[in-house]
Amino acid sequence: MLEFQRLGEMEYTYNADVGLAYASPVRGVWNIVHIGTLVPQAHEIYVCPTSCLRGVVLTTAEMGAMDRLSTITVGEDNILAGDMEEALQRGTERIIAELPERPRAMLIFTSCIHHFLAVNYQRVYKALREKYPDIDFVDCYMDPIMRRTAPVVPSLWRQMHRLLKPGEKKKGQANLVGNCFRYGDHCDLTALLTGAGIEVLDVNTCRDYDEFLRMAASEVNFTFHNTAAAAAKDLKLRLGQEWIPMRPGYSYDEIDEDLRAAADFFGIAPPSAAEIARERALTEAAIAEARAAVGGTPLSLDYTAVDRPLELALFLLDHGFTVESVFVDVFTESREIFDRLQKRAPELKIYQSLGWNIRRMERGYPGKLVAIGQKSAYFKNTNYFVNIVENDGMYGYRGIRRLMALLAEAAAEEKPMRELVQIKGWGCGCA
Repeated sequence: MLEFQRLGEMEYTYNADVGLAYASPVRGVWNIVHIGTLVPQAHEIYVCPTSCLRGVVLTTAEMGAMDRLSTITVGEDNILAGDMEEALQRGTERIIAELPERPRAMLIFTSCIHHFLAVNYQRVYKALREKYPDIDFVDCYMDPIMRRTAPVVPSLWRQMHRLLKPGEKKKGQANLVGNCFRYGDHCDLTALLTGAGIEVLDVNTCRDYDEFLRMAASEVNFTFHNTAAAAAKDLKLRLGQEWIPMRPGYSYDEIDEDLRAAADFFGIAPPSAAEIARERALTEAAIAEARAAVGGTPLSLDYTAVDRPLELALFLLDHGFTVESVFVDVFTESREIFDRLQKRAPELKIYQSLGWNIRRMERGYPGKLVAIGQKSAYFKNTNYFVNIVENDGMYGYRGIRRLMALLAEAAAEEKPMRELVQIKGWGCGCA
């Protein structure tokens, strides 16, 4: 069985995440430990069996953030004695007593075993809140058995923002929700809002817990990733904040529509026709420079770098680049994008990075190849690659120009790929 399929022979319903999976040594994508540390002055507690805790502790140690995390080990004795609730409460109380500084919030992660045994952890949280009214407790989950029906990352983004409490709204304040990276210099939305005097808050940029709590007063939440949808929906229900999803793609028309929607919400002027024309001209010039730098060198890209790898592949092909392959395990983009790309490039190779048979792949490419993303760089065994994950704070025309600059740089300069892709949670203070 081949480790890839040709796009022209595939169905839109493709999903490689079934049955036995292969875990590559590519570790740049953030996990729940990295994301949880974004809440300032908060402390994480993981309540799991020893085998589960090993990965958690190694991740935290690699980040240099052992002071931000504690563990409570669940053993066979707890199961036999039926004291899972008591162990959770006693363990948390001991951790609080031994911490050198009182945390403002505690994110407590229970695991699969708690669900199997129907542990009443909400009773424990109620008791903890009564005993420690100065600490905000929130229930979080590390249960990979639910990865298809209730994935852990969307669940965590939702639970983290449940620390925000109902209150009065502040005019002219907005949140960016569900981002591992700051959306600043390479984001059209933040440029539009801050240019009009709108205050933009994001857990990434909050200096302390009080500033994080101020996010509850915002009128609207903007999201860039599908993984943030659960948090945005929950905030709309609990706090009455509006939700405007931004589409992190490469369609100029969609960018303009999204920015108009944001401007309309606040009653500010959207980008004018002249400004849009200027942005498009600058972007096309940046694309031309990148195309000249890359030349005819083929490209490979993957879903760990950008949220919309198929749309990016189509965008690059339409702008004269050669795209050899895409690493993606499920098609989450629109049927329209799939159909257009399938018609445009039926020979495009689609690799299953989770597929069990990819372990037999002869990594490499006969000649030079430039990758966008860590998984494509690893499997194609190239040192010429754009080393980003999770869109890296890029959105809109500014985001496309930044990506083109990184692509030109990747084509010219080699990187130590094998070293870089093994760094867990790229950009989370561990690089």
